[in-house]
Amino acid sequence: MSMSGTQRRKDSLEDVNPGKVPPLLRTHLLLKRFFSSYMPWAVYWALYFGPWTWLFRGLSWIVPKEANLVIFGSNEGKHFSDNSRSLFEYTQVNDEPIRAVWFTNNKEVYRQIEEKYPGKVVMSPSFRASFLYLRAEQAVISFGYQDLCKMPWIPSIKVNQLWHGVPLKKIGLLKTSQRTSDDYGPTWRIFMKWIHKIDRFFVASEYELKIYTKAFGIPENRFIISGNPRNDKLYSHKKANKKKNNGRTILYAPTFRVGKGDAHDQESILMHPKIDERRMHEFLVENDAKLIIRPHWVSTTPEPTSDRITRVTHDDEPDLNELMIKSDVLVTDYSSAYIDWLILNRPVVFSPYDLMAYTKNYGLLDDYEELVPPPICHAPNDLFSAMAEALENPSIYADHREKMKQLYLGDIAGEACERVFKHISQDM
Repeated sequence: MSMSGTQRRKDSLEDVNPGKVPPLLRTHLLLKRFFSSYMPWAVYWALYFGPWTWLFRGLSWIVPKEANLVIFGSNEGKHFSDNSRSLFEYTQVNDEPIRAVWFTNNKEVYRQIEEKYPGKVVMSPSFRASFLYLRAEQAVISFGYQDLCKMPWIPSIKVNQLWHGVPLKKIGLLKTSQRTSDDYGPTWRIFMKWIHKIDRFFVASEYELKIYTKAFGIPENRFIISGNPRNDKLYSHKKANKKKNNGRTILYAPTFRVGKGDAHDQESILMHPKIDERRMHEFLVENDAKLIIRPHWVSTTPEPTSDRITRVTHDDEPDLNELMIKSDVLVTDYSSAYIDWLILNRPVVFSPYDLMAYTKNYGLLDDYEELVPPPICHAPNDLFSAMAEALENPSIYADHREKMKQLYLGDIAGEACERVFKHISQDM
């Protein structure tokens, strides 16, 4: 099974700097090196899906529920982001009659939320998180059950799945279990085991509904077309017709790729393997523009040296829509982030430099040309020309973008948080 860049770095720590490897990790690496039968994950999952899950299911019959307690999570507990965050914040500013609590395993996320919303966040796993979990009536997630940080599925909690993007590539049951394992890492077991337990799955359109029924094996009657809560901000911004005042900004947001080891280091590529930072800097100077690089939340990229290029990670700014609002042109490859971008009706340029390999490894839901509007650029010169044209003529390909927006997002325009919360409140 392919490992992520983070996993590979951990496994090589002992060779690189043995003096700074923690004792527990050192023991793990030694056992892994000398005993081929050593399988720590097998033991972990046996305990997780066995005694840990059984304990919670038993306690769920004993611990009384707290009326209107709803727990939230996203990004496997690592970030305060996506549709879950948008709905969580909606409940805070609209005086909704619920007690909303965010679950995280990230101390910095805990600090940020506690500072802004005192008493509305908990570190998980912990005794307090376990107690709140058992007492909760409903849960809201954006990725999978791993968003709730080691809390197992129990039948006494209604689960609301908001998801995190309209897919362009094959996901879930549409691809092999090995491919799913490579994509999601160890937590794929939690994801695939309990995805069909979802009580409500909120989507933006009929297109999404049809894809997810096949990808996750969930009946159509559990889906609700509501729009995406995180996009309320984009729709509001567009309606307000606010003018940008920060110059000409290009946003580069590539999709997730697994690890390294291909012909090129995917995590360091800047739009195309034949484009280096010097060449990009020259283009930006010539066109009086700036570039924001937004790596996928499970990926890493090197810190740029050009004063015209800024890297903004999930830790720096969890909300991608904030970066979209500040940008004039989006450049991406296969990322479904471009679909949210369509709301703003601003130019998008595609750079699928590894289209054949990516299609073979991941699989797309249709021919690439049917999934995205033009321009599609395969060569560096075409890419630079398309970006320059987009900066000068923002209305180019507007009709094509509107067609794709209707396909992926339908006619719903904003107020998704209100729609989603109405459905959730029906069970309170």
